[in-house]
Amino acid sequence: MDFKSLGKLGFATVCGMALVAPAMASTVNVDLDEEHQVIRGFGGMVHNEWQGGSGLSDADAELAFGTGDGHIGLNTLRIPVYANSGSFNKEVNAAKAAKKYAGDDFLFYATPWTSPYAGANQHIKSSDYQKYVDHLNSFTKYMKDQGIPLDAISISNEPDWCGEWACWSADEIYNFTKGYADQMRKNGTKVISTESFRYDKNLYNKVLNDANAIKNWDILGAHFYASEASTGDDFFAYSLADQKGIERWMTEHYTESQGSGNYWRTVMRTGDQANQNKMDTVRAMDVAYEIHRAMAVGNFNQYTWWYIRRCYGLIMEKDFGNKLQVPSNEIGKISKRGYVMSQFARFVRPGAVRVGATAKPEANLFASAYKSADGDSVIVVLVNRDYKNAKTVTINVPGANIETFHVYTTSEAKNAQDDGEVEVKNGSVTITTDAGNTNNKDCIVTLVGVGPQVVVPREPFGGKMITLPGKFEVEDFDVPGSGKGNKTFMDKDSENKGESKYRDGLGVDLYDEGTGVVLGMTQTGEWLEYTVNVTADGEYDIVASVASGSETSAFKLLLDDEEIVPSTTVPKTGEDWQTYKDLSLGKVKLTKGEHILHLEITADYVNIDWIRIGQESASSTTGDNNATDGGDNGKTPATNPDDPQFVTNHFNVATSAETFAVFDLMGTFVGRIDAIDAREAQQKTTNLVRNGGIYFVKSIRGTRTFKFSVTK
Repeated sequence: MDFKSLGKLGFATVCGMALVAPAMASTVNVDLDEEHQVIRGFGGMVHNEWQGGSGLSDADAELAFGTGDGHIGLNTLRIPVYANSGSFNKEVNAAKAAKKYAGDDFLFYATPWTSPYAGANQHIKSSDYQKYVDHLNSFTKYMKDQGIPLDAISISNEPDWCGEWACWSADEIYNFTKGYADQMRKNGTKVISTESFRYDKNLYNKVLNDANAIKNWDILGAHFYASEASTGDDFFAYSLADQKGIERWMTEHYTESQGSGNYWRTVMRTGDQANQNKMDTVRAMDVAYEIHRAMAVGNFNQYTWWYIRRCYGLIMEKDFGNKLQVPSNEIGKISKRGYVMSQFARFVRPGAVRVGATAKPEANLFASAYKSADGDSVIVVLVNRDYKNAKTVTINVPGANIETFHVYTTSEAKNAQDDGEVEVKNGSVTITTDAGNTNNKDCIVTLVGVGPQVVVPREPFGGKMITLPGKFEVEDFDVPGSGKGNKTFMDKDSENKGESKYRDGLGVDLYDEGTGVVLGMTQTGEWLEYTVNVTADGEYDIVASVASGSETSAFKLLLDDEEIVPSTTVPKTGEDWQTYKDLSLGKVKLTKGEHILHLEITADYVNIDWIRIGQESASSTTGDNNATDGGDNGKTPATNPDDPQFVTNHFNVATSAETFAVFDLMGTFVGRIDAIDAREAQQKTTNLVRNGGIYFVKSIRGTRTFKFSVTK
């Protein structure tokens, strides 16, 4: 779908979507710089042997793989690899039809259930592994010769539910993967792992923990059977897979198979191979909730439903089991489940990247956000599972040139209905979900905002890189920009808990101490970054001026993402957090050139004033000085001179002019001056500024800071 072609309808109340008072709303904060997985798309299954040859007609393919109004927007097709090569041709026409409507976005993969070497409830003998690989490669070559090459092929379907097909143990999976799976790439096809029925991590762990084995998997495939809406998020999360950075595809599931795909919310008896026989509530919105958790909790790149056309599927069909009486006017049309899935598939297109978003702004409300592959649109998907209540939501998307969000809704009364546009002001919009004329308020709402992400490069504070060897003030972290890689700090709340007005508005917790401005109220995970210029290769001492009232505070340093100072615990410096001592952090080898220095808090509540790397020049002083030169920096020296962690300061009075940057009380850069001492700096600051007030004057080298009150 070409989002750029959407017409602007203007804003008032559009089909029930309205701006409302923000005080009533829960909040979804979208962070375009926080990038997660790349989305490969959404799809479904065709198995003509099991579907009696009616898996996907051309008309079905248009409904399923088209991207306009009245289409689902799938791009992915999954087919079987038959044990008998004479059946290889059974999905060729379906694949060609799907590709016809999916176009360049088409993603095509296959899964073997059995083979000539293992049937139902059988294990392939290790002596037949090479023959099995050859069988799979013969299939990938066949499809390639038909003009529809496979993008990927899996090792096997559901090794842990194998009463009807081949079985694999964890050790067998590992041995085959390590010794043979790489050969499956022969015809340009990626390798998918065995696809666990219940997403059993024990079937993947051994491979993921072996560097030589994991390289033979391109994709981890999994099924979500043995889960339902009440299943906890732990089922979907997989920290080891996150750590290894392996791509994940959800290659098969349906939320339940006993009810109609058009049931919105019905209490009925369910039960099939995946779920126990019981009275349960069947909800079309379970599809939305599952896809949300696959994306936002499980970090899956791709999601594939089971049969595209089925009475419980995405396109309605009669019930071949004669459990349901499906009205004839529903057959061949998109089901409610299909429209729910389309809220993701039509708008979160292949190549989109999931970005940071408040995943659960309130009970029964879930959100995920994405930016398109070319960066020209932002997509936010809201899933309201509360069937009794509509939801009022404020969506904040800073850093994007979005004037309006185009809104689409699927509910009991709506089928991916175009609800018009809502105006975005200052990156924010507040809406109330509208399910239409129905008692059930649950719905899925997709908002599409057209407008590129604003990219503003980061800059060194004061316009000049920190020179090393030398010393810098921790509050002089880089000026943040926007867009990926241009963040320069992370603070866990937006409020400056310190009283300092220096760099006010950023939310970093800065305090005015007797020594000048310091970083305080630090929490684990917070960080600051600095652009530095190392003037010469060498090994340098690192010292930091710190204060802590506890024995557990800690921080670490990284240079260009490489750890140079491991997490270091700060010994207690006093009964409060205002007694500063100089802590030795050891030695580090640095290479000449420009780098990014990263300071990260690894345990709560260390205060940091400055960091010195290497020796200072004789013409510089040490630390902040509030309109004074030299002195002891107002800091308490180490009480125990034999303490190996603390060092003694030595101070030198400046004898030559130094360049200073001047900032107003809001941290806005005013200009530069050159001065030898505080007296000259104050006079030149008075001459520079136009208005009276408080001004901070900081050395470009980070060696001195003055604070002046100017009267005009």
